[in-house]
Amino acid sequence: MKQKLLMLAALSTFALGCSAVGDLAVLDDSLGLSPVSVFDNPAPKAFEYRDLDPKVAGILPRSWEDAPPQIPHRAEKYMPVNAKMNKCLECHDEPGKIGKKEKGKPTPMSETHYVKSDKGELGISNKRYVCTLCHAPQVDVAPIMANTF
Repeated sequence: MKQKLLMLAALSTFALGCSAVGDLAVLDDSLGLSPVSVFDNPAPKAFEYRDLDPKVAGILPRSWEDAPPQIPHRAEKYMPVNAKMNKCLECHDEPGKIGKKEKGKPTPMSETHYVKSDKGELGISNKRYVCTLCHAPQVDVAPIMANTF
């Protein structure tokens, strides 16, 4: 008997809840962050990567404090970056120059990209091997959405 009453109470609560939901309508243009309909497919404006030489490209401001720096040169000729191939290391793997930025020279990777062996030697960390997971080529374009991070 007790189970039947509980079941009846649950069903009636569910039925009341279903009837109340029918009154709430959410328009598709009020969903999400975009001021347009969720069915629209807005495309960002086309852009070109910078063709400047890395030595004169300069640095764009970071999107937030401690954000990874952007790549100051075209990167497609260095792709793909994966566990078997990483051409970024040819210029940026300089463990002896960590923290020493020289004007006109490639920026050495930070110490966070290395691990110490038992002999005390620095080697590339497997966790930081694929550079393009964090670093992106510089493009001077406005963000699609405002960043308040």
